[in-house]
Amino acid sequence: MNTTNPFDLLLELEKRTIKASAGLPTLDEVQDEWVGVGFRIGDSRLIASMADVKEILHLPDITKVPGVKSWIIGIANVRGSLLPIMDMKSYLLGEDIKNRQKGRVIVIDYKGFNTGLVVEEIYGMRHFREGDSSTDVPEVHESMSAFISGAYKQDDEHWPVFSFNEMTRDEKFSHASL
Repeated sequence: MNTTNPFDLLLELEKRTIKASAGLPTLDEVQDEWVGVGFRIGDSRLIASMADVKEILHLPDITKVPGVKSWIIGIANVRGSLLPIMDMKSYLLGEDIKNRQKGRVIVIDYKGFNTGLVVEEIYGMRHFREGDSSTDVPEVHESMSAFISGAYKQDDEHWPVFSFNEMTRDEKFSHASL
């Protein structure tokens, strides 16, 4: 092979790439994947689409805000921007998270503004294939059922899909002041 000719070098590189790619799945063999983040509210293990989650944070320092519902914890300064923080367990179940400092904050976009939702535990990202979709939705608290849009089953674990978008459309969510 003449290594001084750039075209010959590209042809050799193409041959090696084709040889090394043998056995890899072709484009028509790749299955669609749904990715979500698992979390817990009360006794319910839920999952939400990663498309709805902007980031996950440890609980920042919070300043209380007067004249708001009990489920509004306050606001926090996160990288120079104010982030309203809400207790999901209090909002959905009517009881505060007992050990809030161990909770995590899921940041979502609510009407163009970042909003923090405190959950009790994060289970991390979960990847599901189309075949993992299930019509068998595990039972959740009645106050959450309106926000469940299906389920996924994987390794004998059922994950109800929680929709933050549906929750933020709820009239109760938009009326945070007393």
